[in-house]
Amino acid sequence: MPSTPERAKEATIALLRTASVVKRSFEALMHQHGITLQQFNVLRILRGAGETLPTMEVAARMIEPEPGITRLIGRLEKKKLVTRCRCKEDSRRMLCAITPQGLKVLAGLDDPLVALEAQLLGSMPDKDLDDLITLLERARRHVDG
Repeated sequence: MPSTPERAKEATIALLRTASVVKRSFEALMHQHGITLQQFNVLRILRGAGETLPTMEVAARMIEPEPGITRLIGRLEKKKLVTRCRCKEDSRRMLCAITPQGLKVLAGLDDPLVALEAQLLGSMPDKDLDDLITLLERARRHVDG
């Protein structure tokens, strides 16, 4: 049975408030390490890939869409956290890779991230977290189509 408008509104407000708290917590942690949340996301993607990725592939994997992905990666390149080079097979494409310095920044965040995640959600049993993930994915699929 579909939700009532009142319950949908209440759930939406609760979701927005929770998302705001989580995002602010992550932004504060990233700030302590000299990067933004968006920059962290790029570094996380590149470390996880384990190889160079085209700029548009990085953009496709972002948690939040980033229309200025080229500028974002450019700022990371200036900080020497990523490198960019032209693709040999297609010179129109730029490839990105994380640098040893970028890996060092992420390594410095690994333990603080575990602690933050535990602070935010560690009091919830795994079953509740599984249910939360399922519900959030269902809501996102409904919106994304």
